[in-house]
Amino acid sequence: LMSLRLPLRGQQFATIISTFAPPMMSSDVAKDKFYEDLHALLATVLKEDKLIVLGDFNARVGTDHTVWQGVLGPHGLGSCNDNSFPLLRTCAEHRLLLSNTFFHLPTREKAT
Repeated sequence: LMSLRLPLRGQQFATIISTFAPPMMSSDVAKDKFYEDLHALLATVLKEDKLIVLGDFNARVGTDHTVWQGVLGPHGLGSCNDNSFPLLRTCAEHRLLLSNTFFHLPTREKAT
């Protein structure tokens, strides 16, 4: 995990977090540690900052946007995998949204 806090105009700041989650085959201990570290880092971001989280979470979050309203848009992809719930829960707890799911994109541009 890496973070950078950049000044914007006036007294505004943007915090950018770059992250790469453990691969699917990693142990639950490694995955849990990753999300604990991410939660701790997100807790340090000031509420008034603009927040951007970038990276690869190795998660397929599916299409159930009615359950994850405000987090997941109507253009998700496929079904969920084992990494989806921790990501969706983290987004819900920290009021983050998965921006690609809010845009109608070709399937090849939704996943890597």
